[in-house]
Amino acid sequence: MERNAGGRLRVLAISLLGLVAAGVVVLAPPEEVAGGAGTAASPIPGLAGLPWGLARIRAPEAWQVTRGSEEIIVAVIDSGIDRTIPELAAVLWTNPREVPGNGLDDDGNGYVDDAFGWDFRDNVPAHLRRTQLHWHGTFVAGIIAARLTEGGAAGVAPNVRIMDVRFLDSRGLFTTKDWDRLAAAVRYAVDNGARIINLSLYAKGQPPAVVEQALVYAAENNVIVVGIAGNDGRPEVLYPGKYPAVVAVSATDSRDALAPFSSWGPEVAVAAPGHEVVSLLPGGRTALGSGTSYAAPHVTGTLALMLSADPSLTAAGAVALLLGSAAPLAGSDARWFGAGLVDAAAGVGRAAQRTP
Repeated sequence: MERNAGGRLRVLAISLLGLVAAGVVVLAPPEEVAGGAGTAASPIPGLAGLPWGLARIRAPEAWQVTRGSEEIIVAVIDSGIDRTIPELAAVLWTNPREVPGNGLDDDGNGYVDDAFGWDFRDNVPAHLRRTQLHWHGTFVAGIIAARLTEGGAAGVAPNVRIMDVRFLDSRGLFTTKDWDRLAAAVRYAVDNGARIINLSLYAKGQPPAVVEQALVYAAENNVIVVGIAGNDGRPEVLYPGKYPAVVAVSATDSRDALAPFSSWGPEVAVAAPGHEVVSLLPGGRTALGSGTSYAAPHVTGTLALMLSADPSLTAAGAVALLLGSAAPLAGSDARWFGAGLVDAAAGVGRAAQRTP
């Protein structure tokens, strides 16, 4: 059996060499989809009052202390952000050490003209991307930090800064050839000043070691990574949320029940609103979306407020305060909700008490 198998492999190799020698193009096997964003959103005409998710995590009470600081940088590693939307343009990070458009790597970080972030999909500065954006990254960024508007979306931390780090393709997906790209995106965020990375992505299996190494690098450099439990509705948290270095978030609905699509398991750290939450689509339209992808940015925004209230907090210290201030949910299973429902008011209040 083994000799026959080996013989077939040798015949195949000889055949391929013959085709190459004959000038015949040999096609590589197709790239396999390895993960992505995997959720949907529906436009709505407008919004009367504050989005329910922000009200449920008590963001308005937290805003009595802080609405965020522009010194706190949150990297959104996703499908890119529509920079033309005023509510997001006002909060997008700019690289103070880079001169845009001069064709030089002014800050020596290995990325030329990355004045507004980097597009790891097209391998160009974020503002010069060449392929169409998927809407997912814009929606996620809006939940974290969209500037408050009447009748529109609002972000949890509307005064922090969002670093645009594109990774997903125009379909909101990535393939098995993109793992190094994801690791590079994480390292870019860390090296360029992000305090938090929002990673609303799922992988179909365990990523190679290079991804976990990048996440450990983030933790070692005092950067919090917030991820998702996944949308399979099963008792298994998906990678990268399954890694110990990631704060995995499950999704709740407006009744504080586990959203029917939300995955769950012992790796879940905390829960947040993720069913029919409000944010922005490219072009600035308001929309409703459901997914753990949208629960995670509620947690990211809360952590950004906490770091704004006390910038001296370490990553581990901020996460400990976040979990310690979460609101327990009656009759809940810790595998569903972790420490409980994220509570921005309580978390920010505890962080502010630390500040001299």
